[in-house]
Amino acid sequence: MSGGERQVVDMNGMRYRLGRQLGQGGQGAVFEVEGGKLAAKLVFDRSASRRDRLRNQLLQVKRLALGDLELARPLEMLRNPHVGYVMELLTGMVPLKRLTHLPREELSLTQWYLSGGGLRRRLRLLARTADLLSQLHGKGLVYSDPSPHNIFVSAAPDGHELRLIDADNLHYQSPSATTGIYTPGYGAPELVRGLRGVDTLTDAHAFAVIAFQTLAQVHPLLGDTVTEGEPEQEEAALRGEFPWIDHPEDERNRSSLGIPRDVVLSPRLKELCQHTFGRGLTDRLARPGLSTWAERLHAAADATLGCPGCGGTYYVTASACPWCDSAKPAYVLASFLLSDPVVISCGACRTGYTVEEAECPRCRTPRPEGVNRTSLVRGPDPGRKRQAQAVLTEQTPLVITERLATGHIGRGSNAPRLEVRLQGRRLWLKSLDGSVYPLSSKSGTRSNQVGEQAVDFPLEAGQGSWRLHLGKLEQLHRIVGFELRTEGR
Repeated sequence: MSGGERQVVDMNGMRYRLGRQLGQGGQGAVFEVEGGKLAAKLVFDRSASRRDRLRNQLLQVKRLALGDLELARPLEMLRNPHVGYVMELLTGMVPLKRLTHLPREELSLTQWYLSGGGLRRRLRLLARTADLLSQLHGKGLVYSDPSPHNIFVSAAPDGHELRLIDADNLHYQSPSATTGIYTPGYGAPELVRGLRGVDTLTDAHAFAVIAFQTLAQVHPLLGDTVTEGEPEQEEAALRGEFPWIDHPEDERNRSSLGIPRDVVLSPRLKELCQHTFGRGLTDRLARPGLSTWAERLHAAADATLGCPGCGGTYYVTASACPWCDSAKPAYVLASFLLSDPVVISCGACRTGYTVEEAECPRCRTPRPEGVNRTSLVRGPDPGRKRQAQAVLTEQTPLVITERLATGHIGRGSNAPRLEVRLQGRRLWLKSLDGSVYPLSSKSGTRSNQVGEQAVDFPLEAGQGSWRLHLGKLEQLHRIVGFELRTEGR
């Protein structure tokens, strides 16, 4: 953009002075607006027909019931000679591309990777992106052109703010959709081949490429054979005519680049990649949806440890820090189980109460000796199926969110319920939402509760302890068991 074009005017006559360019894609560029929490998108195509299409699209987007989804909302169209619009955008945000491509001047991939927040932050940002796309799909909408250029995240390495820009990409899904816009490298094979328009499955392919690049720092379809060959080979690979770089059997397109997958991909994430880039290249119905990606990315982030040595994060299953080889710190494994209440009858007043309670809530008669869940449930216990796991250390506390407490993913899933801290060999718990949560000992003979006043209790390495109930005892709910694991375990 030339110096004479540093200022744009919207349809109401409001003038905006443009600052630095934030990103650029196939359809246009996004600039920061000086002096406000705004950005402007300038579209390359200045034709009258493009302007009319854009105006109609933005009017449609403004009418959509999108609630408080993390979208940069379009505010107003720009006047001639520019084609584009002004949108909301928080200050201090950058395109996700900053986390997917190592700058040439950087010397160490490891140092650069950790400086951007490391593995856990990338997993969280990707999980929230998948959450958002899944919510759009649930409203019958497709984003059309996901890429690292139009996903904006906090510039700070410890920030987790997220915004999707380019609201003009939003379309209602339709069987007759013909829109085939995509950013090179992120288009599903059927888009690259010109066989169909955009839909939820083309969004899913683009997101999977973004996730793989962000975590492993290499494109999943562009191995050494492709990148070192003729340009026609890259086009063929993006059409799905080459095996993906980590194909379990076909080695024709292996890549010597990127971070070892065992370091950055959990087994369940590897499975999603195989489904997407294996069979999913030719059979679009084999691609996992965005809700599945969101669930597994959140679960992977929950299972990461912070390294006291280098500050990096890594999967708790590793034997040592893969970034600096430091020993694993002591940590607590929090296992979230589904509790299906077992009800017994009080021998004194015949009141029914759960076996988790130590006494009858009505007449206070103690529960009969020897009667507990184990004595009443025969065979596999359906009330103890694990739903999720998370870890915490002395340096990194755990916030139990609505997602961990109930399994809910999407809007409101990040709302905090409780905070859990490890202090030496004692666990410290506090309610963050004003609710009171029951605690019961593993045997069920003792009980307590967690409210806004902190409660703590001792932990013994390798043994279960008190169980935290995340719902009413008499209803189906999740409970959390805590186990201390010392260094090297």
